[in-house]
Amino acid sequence: MKRKVLATVQIGDCLFVPVHVELDDASIEALQQQLLEEIATQKVRALLLDLSLIEVIDSYASYIIHETAQMARLLGCKVVLVGIRPAVALTLAQMGIRFEHVLTALDLEHALEILASGGMPSDEKDLL
Repeated sequence: MKRKVLATVQIGDCLFVPVHVELDDASIEALQQQLLEEIATQKVRALLLDLSLIEVIDSYASYIIHETAQMARLLGCKVVLVGIRPAVALTLAQMGIRFEHVLTALDLEHALEILASGGMPSDEKDLL
């Protein structure tokens, strides 16, 4: 594997990725490759992508994150986007990016709770 773009943390069979820097186009592409390789080699069942420190996101980074989530799903991995800020959520919505079959969580604790409950937030189970 090439050099790591970001440090990742394995929590059980989940891969936690805190994105703590603004990534340029080359770095986000390298991060995508890094994550896909780690998912495949470490047999990760869930990717927790923490975006809580990202204040703004451009269209290319949004596209790569969306594409990475879809690729991870093809590898049999659930994807949870963690800590999306309001401005980032607004940008994603305005660009029409839909994260179908991708879970969202307020923070790491919430993400782990969602995964422990089978991939559905406990407050949504009450609606069924």
